[in-house]
Amino acid sequence: MERRLKIAAAGDILIMKRLPAEYQDLGEIRDYLAKADVRMANMETTITDGTCYASAYSGGTWLTADEVCLAEIGKYGFNMLGWANNHTMDYSYDGLKQTEERLERYGFAHAGAGRNLYEASRPAIVNAKGGRVAIFDICSTFEDAARAGEQTPRQMGRPGLNPLRFRCVYRVTKEHAAMLKEIADATSINALRESHRKQGFVSPLPEHMTEFAGALFEEVENPEEEGRYSIADPRDVKRMTDMIRESFYTCDAAIVMVHSHEVRKDSDMEPDYFLEEFAHACIDAGACAVIGGGTHQLKGIEFYKDCPIFYCLGNFIFENEYVRLLPADYMEKYNLPFYTSAAIGIAKRSEKAAKSLYTVKEVYRSVLPYFEIEDGKCVHLEMLPIELGMEKSKYEKNVPYVADEETAEEITAYLNEASRRYGTNWKYENGRIVQS
Repeated sequence: MERRLKIAAAGDILIMKRLPAEYQDLGEIRDYLAKADVRMANMETTITDGTCYASAYSGGTWLTADEVCLAEIGKYGFNMLGWANNHTMDYSYDGLKQTEERLERYGFAHAGAGRNLYEASRPAIVNAKGGRVAIFDICSTFEDAARAGEQTPRQMGRPGLNPLRFRCVYRVTKEHAAMLKEIADATSINALRESHRKQGFVSPLPEHMTEFAGALFEEVENPEEEGRYSIADPRDVKRMTDMIRESFYTCDAAIVMVHSHEVRKDSDMEPDYFLEEFAHACIDAGACAVIGGGTHQLKGIEFYKDCPIFYCLGNFIFENEYVRLLPADYMEKYNLPFYTSAAIGIAKRSEKAAKSLYTVKEVYRSVLPYFEIEDGKCVHLEMLPIELGMEKSKYEKNVPYVADEETAEEITAYLNEASRRYGTNWKYENGRIVQS
């Protein structure tokens, strides 16, 4: 008889400090997650002793936390952490090394980054009651310098994260393409790029394509076809689907985690085109689920070939305000004196924002899916609605609490709106969100 694989997942864990001492909902959330044999989440920070050099770039905020935070994550019962995200390389190669050492020390299975592309692409292995599970982790939102490099017979690979590259194509009519060419000729905005193309450093433009400031524009006849589209890099798709298929030589199931901040247009509800393409390719290769994070709020849920795709689970812990260390680069970016403290630096950035994340209620709401897989298909799914204490005191907020009935109904309504394009419908009953 086929045994059921029991899985629980959470969104992004951006943890900077210990959990509140009087944290009454910890036990209920831990017990809910404990129903599963595989308990996974994305850890969105480095874990270092504070001595690593900050990279010249970051995932938006340079993030690092003390290793005691891993013990706090462990209190929820997670046994697998992905760490391929836009903050993986905030503290360069030393930060990556220290993070990996500490994940190992605290006993977490982990995936998504490593000493070279092979190591970064490898799955974490979790031995569950329902079988041996390979869990892959990949990220589409990163500076190119954060991308792990392939090892060759002649040269070592480059440490970094497991990359999911993509390219954007903008479709325009011939008339609009002619306007772009006219502006380019007048401003010489493409001059250096064209020079590099003639020298062979840049690939020739495909037919019916126009370039403007590095962006590609495809000419179309119908004005209704105009717009932005994205395509997953076939090299990364093939690398990951090949590894998914390979995992079945030693494992019973495969799951893919993906961290992506990209959206289709201007709504955080809609995953980008390439992300849907990639998720479908993973399930076509044999994965039983795809679990996304990145945009700090929920996206829709799709069932593809009876396998769940959670395009984004939002936040589980969101303590961005409590960053202790920030390099001078951050202060320069926001026109602050280099000696400004991290707390003031974060606050000043929020003051300048037209819509700070700390004022968006959806950022403080999420779900914790628990689902069961049998013979590669999902046979049961329920979700615990949670909220992160947006209205609580600074000491109590930013960690997950079980949502009350009114909030749970609002989360359900939001999830229905986000999932409409996938034809999935949800209802809240008996403390859980389930399919209706």
